[in-house]
Amino acid sequence: LKFKAQAEAPTLRKGGGAAPAKPGLMSVGSGGSQTGCSKHLCLIYVLVVLYAFCYQLQLPLEPFLVDKLVGKGDASAVAYGRLQSFFQVVQTIGSLAFGSLLDKYGVRVGLIVNFLACAASYGLLAQSTSLWILFMSKVPGVAAAGFLCAQTAVSQITPDGTERVAALGRLTTAYTIGGILGPAAGGRLGAAGDYYSSARLAVVGCLFA
Repeated sequence: LKFKAQAEAPTLRKGGGAAPAKPGLMSVGSGGSQTGCSKHLCLIYVLVVLYAFCYQLQLPLEPFLVDKLVGKGDASAVAYGRLQSFFQVVQTIGSLAFGSLLDKYGVRVGLIVNFLACAASYGLLAQSTSLWILFMSKVPGVAAAGFLCAQTAVSQITPDGTERVAALGRLTTAYTIGGILGPAAGGRLGAAGDYYSSARLAVVGCLFA
């Protein structure tokens, strides 16, 4: 995909006609261009559903995994709280830098980096045989910014106004759909006591994206 921040204004040729549009640029103004934009929007929504699904797929099982590695009790609760705090610190650091990456390399590269980082995170999680490895599985989350990429893409391919507002609203709906399906599937996978299968499936989902 090639996203453009805004459509370029047509230039006039001799004789008064507008110059033909440059190939590869998406116009958001009228007619057939809306079909192209809607296709791109649908792809963005699918990627957001997949992003949220993979994240929520393994998240409900993490407390049980911590229990397995540390043992039930106060130590497990403290370890899980520290794990979540560590992840939020990593995400905060990443969010400060990811905007620059999007500005310099574009949304397509941002999405690729995001899904590769998520795959690395879930891959480490699937191999977590100690609390230390579990903490290390959160480090690739520094580049997990799928929703930010999607928001940027939607802002670039929709005109300012009600159409953009509606598109951003549907983006939140897409994330919610993934957030509903993910925990349900993850809980079913972990019901037999295997707390790693959901992480392995999340790796497949991210690489597929």
